Amino acid sequence: MKYAAIAGGVVVAVIGTLIAVGHFSTNPQKWVAKRYSKVGYHRYHSPKPPPLVAAEITRKFRPIDRLTDSAGTYLQYSKWVVGVLPSGAGSDITVDGPSDGYSRYASHVGGHWQRPGSSGWGRHGGASFRGGGSGSGK
Repeated sequence: MKYAAIAGGVVVAVIGTLIAVGHFSTNPQKWVAKRYSKVGYHRYHSPKPPPLVAAEITRKFRPIDRLTDSAGTYLQYSKWVVGVLPSGAGSDITVDGPSDGYSRYASHVGGHWQRPGSSGWGRHGGASFRGGGSGSGK
């Protein structure tokens, strides 16, 4: 009986971990690709308006930061930048790596987000690696 309780506890812990990892994942690229119509390389379309699409994405994947201006909504993740922009009655969605996304939307996010490091952003939005060679930072 004692071993059954331990085994049951392990199973519950494993299932809980799998649910938590799926729920708190910070990689929206595959989810966006499955949910919306592909229109180009890392570009997608939805017939829904941008505020609704951005809300769907942020409900599933909590961003490090979110900026909204008259041109669209920009979601910052450690390894991704998601842009949700109006397109007719719907939305165009882009999913880029940190450098490409920052470059694409620099005129919108540049005054708010730091330029990403070589490994993207840390969990608070700072550059995750500042680089340097031999003797750097000493």
